[in-house]
Amino acid sequence: MAGGCVLDVHPPHDGMHGVKDFLMHIFTITCGLFIALFLEGCVERVHQHHLRDEADSNIQQEIRHNEQELKKTLDAAALEQKNLIEVIKFLQAKSDSKPYPVENISLGFTTGNVSDANWRTSTATGALSFMEYKRVEDFATAYQVQDIFTQLEAQTLEEFLQLLSYVAYGFDPEKLTPADAKAAMPDVRKALSHVVALQQVGAGLNHAYEDALAGK
Repeated sequence: MAGGCVLDVHPPHDGMHGVKDFLMHIFTITCGLFIALFLEGCVERVHQHHLRDEADSNIQQEIRHNEQELKKTLDAAALEQKNLIEVIKFLQAKSDSKPYPVENISLGFTTGNVSDANWRTSTATGALSFMEYKRVEDFATAYQVQDIFTQLEAQTLEEFLQLLSYVAYGFDPEKLTPADAKAAMPDVRKALSHVVALQQVGAGLNHAYEDALAGK
């Protein structure tokens, strides 16, 4: 325990005379031990409260940061969804041997920088055990949804890297054959489905962040 108290017990300087003196001595020792245990308990509770408050503050700060990063990712995802829809229209036109303007078509993917370092530290140090159950539950829910979001984000990035491989090495959209356009269509649709799913999970994550910060 932190800040333990030490109680020195010494025998009386004068010899004890009878049962009364003996009982008084035992009573004095007992009171001293109770006081020492009480003080030690107070010190431990203060330490626990400090650990709890520090962990709560650090986790809230981390969630606020993650909330800002999530907003950037979702804003970018909306643009990425629009771009992928344009790519699908372009590929559909090419597969039908029809012209389609390519000036506004682009590919790109933006990832956020969410963190769970403070959450993991609080778990490792046992600070969560000093918080109210509902508080920990709200935090845990936010970080569980965040894990799902980051996994989906990584999968979506892989899909975009696959698409970028189509347009490497001096890709000329005007020379894209109908067969190649049709072959690329499933990959683009898959990437689009990942972006839509990312937006949906992100909306749920944003709600979980709000609940965690509000302490509902």
